[in-house]
Amino acid sequence: MYIPAEVQLIALIFLLYLHDCIVLAYRNEVVAYRLPLGYRVTFPRNSASFGKRLMIRLPLGTPFYPAYRLFWSPSPPPSEDAAPDAAWVGAFHAREAALSARLLPGTIALALCILALMPLGLYFLPILYALALLPFIYLFIFFQLRQLARFHADYPLAREKFWLLVVESLICPPSAINLVRKVSLSLPVTVDLVAFADALLPPEARQGVVNGVIERIEESLLFAEDPDAPPVKMAQGYVARLRTRDQASGVRNQREGRSGFPNA
Repeated sequence: MYIPAEVQLIALIFLLYLHDCIVLAYRNEVVAYRLPLGYRVTFPRNSASFGKRLMIRLPLGTPFYPAYRLFWSPSPPPSEDAAPDAAWVGAFHAREAALSARLLPGTIALALCILALMPLGLYFLPILYALALLPFIYLFIFFQLRQLARFHADYPLAREKFWLLVVESLICPPSAINLVRKVSLSLPVTVDLVAFADALLPPEARQGVVNGVIERIEESLLFAEDPDAPPVKMAQGYVARLRTRDQASGVRNQREGRSGFPNA
């Protein structure tokens, strides 16, 4: 079956972009991403490869919104005192606003050129005319990398990660569309999932996150070989503390109202 070269190039562009939307997460990891009305937390699928679960971000929405990798651990006990204070929340939002201000304009321009104009040009125009867009695409990529360097100066990334993003964007232009998401996933979040939910999610979504953590820990305990092993006891105690804490704070949660999205 003959497939025109133009169609093959269009398919390659979208396949590279979709591949870049994949996130691999361990069982005790989730991805929280920002939407216009608040944060949304998603748990990975149950199927795993090499100990990690596959998560596919929404291809059309996530390039424009930051995402964060969060985890839970039975080691630190969840408590009201562990919740981030107003200073932490303010600093978190300031870093997120700086990231969006630096990289969002270039992200929109690159998405328009690579995912819309380039495929349309390849399909309706001679291939050489469509490829004339490449200089403009690389102009936006260099602009993005300049903005990334400025953000890196204010909120340092790991040196290896910074240069990996630079090389990846230059070699594979579709991956440059996801710079906002990839940079935010690389930024450290100094609190665990439960504390993050306490600080930034509304009561309904917060309860959904806690229920998801409890469900996954209890599933893993079903396969424990030694029920008296210290890690098993620690996990059981963590679940018990989560249940007790939520029962104690149920009345307070009903009275609170915080902007956000319910857990999916």
